[in-house]
Amino acid sequence: MIDRRALLGLAAALALPATAARASDEIAYGEGPDRRLDVHARPGLSAAPVLFYVHGGGWRRGDKRMVHDLPEYARRHGLLLVSVNYRMAPEVDAGGCAEDVAAALAWVRANIARYGGAPGRIFVSGHSAGAHLAALIAIDRQYLGVHGVDPSTLAGIITIDGAGYDAVAQMAWLQDRQVLLSSMYENAFGARAVELSPTLLVRAGQAYPPFLIFHVASRPDAQRQSEGLAEALRAAGGQAEVVAAPGETHRSINVEFGTPGDPEGERAALFIKG
Repeated sequence: MIDRRALLGLAAALALPATAARASDEIAYGEGPDRRLDVHARPGLSAAPVLFYVHGGGWRRGDKRMVHDLPEYARRHGLLLVSVNYRMAPEVDAGGCAEDVAAALAWVRANIARYGGAPGRIFVSGHSAGAHLAALIAIDRQYLGVHGVDPSTLAGIITIDGAGYDAVAQMAWLQDRQVLLSSMYENAFGARAVELSPTLLVRAGQAYPPFLIFHVASRPDAQRQSEGLAEALRAAGGQAEVVAAPGETHRSINVEFGTPGDPEGERAALFIKG
């Protein structure tokens, strides 16, 4: 049976209704129109923790301006917000998206001090497809490694209602259930599903940054994916906490994240503050 409420929520999220924020600085981190990031700088910051946000949109749409209340959230908690664009399907698969996200993160690490951010205190966050990309660059060392960055030096990873951490399992679950979403995953992963699945890439003996993994409580696939990723990380000696968000949809957990009193945003702030 198709969960029509969940499907409608996912479809609304992928439509990405306009809630754009103006950034202080738009910066090219590479060649091409998609390799741009926004630094939401403001006066008075010094060695502030950096919240590096990766938008969702099914690996095929979305924009760095879709940060909703995160600029005010960053101001309230003394953070420096960075949001990033990246190439998307069909130009590239999820691996190409991850290559760009890693390049942007390497740029931030090398340059963020001039905006008042702390290069050693970067927290990578993402929603939906962005959650998958955040996890992938933190677990598969090749993406940041080509830039001379060890992923274990990241301060933390905050993922918001991702369901592609094990793309093999997710694609099998979606088949014959949700045709549109199944096609979306096929376009993003194709034959590379194993090598682009963070859960399947966790290895004992490797060091990983701590993970805080949110999922919508009513989404069984997101719950399985979140718990599977956390279990893999813990089995390898890493730190991972899974937090279910009751009463949320795939869209609302993202749009409301960071609004005053939002439980997920406040939990993430505690994670950042340590």
